[in-house]
Amino acid sequence: MIAVWDRLQSEAVSIVAEAGRAGVTLRVVGSAGIRLHCPGPGPVMDRLGRPAKDIDFIVPQQHRKGMRRLLESRGYVTDRDLLIAMEGTRYSFTHAEHGTEIDVFVERLAFCHTIEVRDRLDVHPVTIPLEELLLQKVQIIEMTTTDVIDISVLLATHEVAPASGDTETVDAGRIARLLARDWGFHHTATRNLRQVRDAVGGATTDLGQEPNDKIRDRVGRVLEAIDAEPKNLAWRMRDRIGERKQWWQDVDDKEATY
Repeated sequence: MIAVWDRLQSEAVSIVAEAGRAGVTLRVVGSAGIRLHCPGPGPVMDRLGRPAKDIDFIVPQQHRKGMRRLLESRGYVTDRDLLIAMEGTRYSFTHAEHGTEIDVFVERLAFCHTIEVRDRLDVHPVTIPLEELLLQKVQIIEMTTTDVIDISVLLATHEVAPASGDTETVDAGRIARLLARDWGFHHTATRNLRQVRDAVGGATTDLGQEPNDKIRDRVGRVLEAIDAEPKNLAWRMRDRIGERKQWWQDVDDKEATY
């Protein structure tokens, strides 16, 4: 599995670099983005059943044509059916020789909840920022074990602070401000963070005593920041309705995979 990730990591970094030279902005998202931020625990993720499988990127809308030309020049074949179905908001590619699969999202990650990334693509030179890497996982309405592993690894390897200008520290204040605008996202995210905290140390998510303690502490600090952030009137009114009304967007299996 390590050899697979080594190849995917090299490919991901090479694509981002080549895109930059061509004036195209591409950033890695999903599990591959977390691995690029957390190289040490990569083998642990493999051992826990979270092998690297593919690479996901995000691109600004105005760079879609350049992105497609770049990937096709590297031997990737466009999934035209998905392109038509998603109306240009998502692309899928498969390499004609080595079979590497790539998905490319345009400007936002729109799944159970939507994460706007367009204005955050210059924060880190290779991936989307840590806050969005975390948010894209906690927005899933029904997390799997692999999602819990991804979140656990991210928090085990990165400090959490109420506010931070450091790209390698999770800015809990930013996450709290975003969730204070959206009751549904807030409800899903806080529920999932508690689930991660409860799962730490279990048979499928045990990273070791010290990392486990860090995860529990850092989940707690993110939840504290979220709880302390003032909520507006619209948020409080939606809170009164609670789960009596669906609070997430439905996605099909293909859309939900990243």
